[in-house]
Amino acid sequence: MEKKKILLINWRDIKNPEAGGAELYFHEIFKRINARNYEVTVLSHSVKGLPDEEVVDGMRTIRTGNKFLFNYTAHRYARKHQHEYDLIVEDLNKIPFFTPCNTKVKRLHMVMHFFRKSIFRETFFPMALYVYLMERAVALFYKGENFLAISQSTADEIVDMGIKAKWIEVVEPGIDTEYFHPTEKKADPPVISYVGRLMKYKNAQFVINAMPRLRELVPGIVLEVAGGGDYRGELEKLVDKLGVRDSVKFLGRVSEDEKRDLLSRSSLFINPSFKEGWGINNIEANLCGTISMSNNVAGLKDSVVDGVTGLLYENDDPEGFCEKAAAVLHDKDRLSELERNARERALTMSWDAMAEKMEKVIEKALN
Repeated sequence: MEKKKILLINWRDIKNPEAGGAELYFHEIFKRINARNYEVTVLSHSVKGLPDEEVVDGMRTIRTGNKFLFNYTAHRYARKHQHEYDLIVEDLNKIPFFTPCNTKVKRLHMVMHFFRKSIFRETFFPMALYVYLMERAVALFYKGENFLAISQSTADEIVDMGIKAKWIEVVEPGIDTEYFHPTEKKADPPVISYVGRLMKYKNAQFVINAMPRLRELVPGIVLEVAGGGDYRGELEKLVDKLGVRDSVKFLGRVSEDEKRDLLSRSSLFINPSFKEGWGINNIEANLCGTISMSNNVAGLKDSVVDGVTGLLYENDDPEGFCEKAAAVLHDKDRLSELERNARERALTMSWDAMAEKMEKVIEKALN
């Protein structure tokens, strides 16, 4: 039986230095799809030092165009080469590729999350307005198309953008359930951690602002921040302004092994982002025996079951965040119960299981 051919369009591929959770999601799932009944080609923007074409984990990877205008490059490529594929999978991330306007093959549109008005917190006004309007254009150009959301919150956002629910399927991110496990004992005094890009909308500043009060409630507590990004300089200034340099450690970019160790020794993993499609780091932490305290926003409230596998807090209530964090850190029995629940749930969410769900969505889109 001849394999069906899939063109997967995303701004970045897994080898891109700026690759994040979205890239991990499609790479882990589609490399498994590729090894089964399909032939997957990944189209992404060019990166200095990486070849224009190579095979990555069995998938043909094509890099073309630059990071700022890749949406136009991808648009032309899809129109020219569409006859080579049975299905085009488009990742709608910030700027759409508008494949319904220039291709006639069957299509599936992945959505991690929409930035919507939160984009205005992240970048300067003209660019933020551009992204906002491009996202709003989805309702106009993508009606009647097949959609894939990575969480029910994202599916609800798609509906809110004007797409009918009957066109939307949900496939959550998976996790390497064998790799992520506890590797270190919990630190004493307790460590709380942040892992992710240091961008304004990721909101690590919320946790740093909380540190003076947290130190009063939990003496000796330390925040360890892993990751790099454009906003690190501002976060460093904030640490100095608040006088908490001895309680906040910037680890920079860390390896997967270092991340696993950090998540293991942490008593709480803090996920303060203003906007996420899911929150895969929450599940990684859970497998390492650590619960997440997450901002009560779309996506994060899907990956954390409040009061069962972790805790949610309100971004406009920093005192409430501090009191809730301190309470669970001082209640060892309650913390242990949440850790057990979190790990049990996370163990059911392997990449293989999610790839099986994705294959059913692909078959539906093709048929």
